[in-house]
Amino acid sequence: MSRARSVVVAGSRFGQFYAAGVAADPRFVLGGLLGQGSRRSQALAARLDVPLWLDVEALPEGLERACVAVGGAARGEQGPALAEALMARGLDVVIEHPLLPREWQDLLRSAARLGRRCLLNTFYPHLPAVARFIEVGRQLQRTRGIRHVDLACGVQVGFAALDIVAALLEGVGPWSVEDERPSASPLHEVALVMAGVPVSLRVLNELAPADDGRMTLLQRIDLTTDRGTWTLASPHGPLLWTPALAVPQEDAEGLYPLFGDESDAAEAVPAVQAWHGDETDWATLHRRTWPAAAADALALLDDADAVDRCNQRSLDLMPLWQVLGERLGFPDLPPSDLRPARLETLLEASR
Repeated sequence: MSRARSVVVAGSRFGQFYAAGVAADPRFVLGGLLGQGSRRSQALAARLDVPLWLDVEALPEGLERACVAVGGAARGEQGPALAEALMARGLDVVIEHPLLPREWQDLLRSAARLGRRCLLNTFYPHLPAVARFIEVGRQLQRTRGIRHVDLACGVQVGFAALDIVAALLEGVGPWSVEDERPSASPLHEVALVMAGVPVSLRVLNELAPADDGRMTLLQRIDLTTDRGTWTLASPHGPLLWTPALAVPQEDAEGLYPLFGDESDAAEAVPAVQAWHGDETDWATLHRRTWPAAAADALALLDDADAVDRCNQRSLDLMPLWQVLGERLGFPDLPPSDLRPARLETLLEASR
């Protein structure tokens, strides 16, 4: 087993998932946190019993990697500048999406100049259900060909949603944005093409500043092939295979095999197959699944070729996402009372 690498985590909001993942993963040692000294960052450092540094220059020698869970210009934050400063100190860096195209291009140039690795992490492809969805989607694309993609997502995770599709199609271009369909729905509809495959995109264009809890949609994706549809119901599963419709075969008199012991091989195919994704709760996802996904993204820095592929895909996606952002316009505010609930609770309340 290779030596555990020492890691510093910058940012104490989403950075909590990185810190929890690093602390629980034997591949890493959490060396400490980098923050601005907020009450939250102090509390996180105390909970994990690690140092809190307030400046890059204060970091000790021996740290090897950094997780920058700090936004870029789109969020009014200085994540890219922080990532560059950490690379200048000799650390390889994972930085959370989204970034503006210019920010990402500048960071990659800095990484090349400094001889460091820098990975833009779209996070969701490292979740187990999404990783499996991509793996099977690639096989379907290579063997049968994907005829159409139906993608629905929240605007906050739109770039990551397109990254999932680009990963399974193993490319972004040739791409085009065909048209936008006006709708009274809060989901804005856009027709586009990615890697030559038609994509129907629906984006829930609602955003509550500094409150990710007011979201009702992350990602939902359907891949249509000539044999059925492969579905990611959510980034946590389940995964569903819905085969093409099986029509009963007629006998010589035109009757279906409904009235005796006859059987039809086509009818032995399941109407729906569920793959991966036992029902789980948000507590388990937050405490285990998301931290593990963050740690897996950090581990990807060991593979230079994988980092290059992911980074190139991000570069290729950014012009497409820019055009879509212009088409979608500024997000609306979501309803103020959004919160999760069990289905049975909602049904009981309706009686």
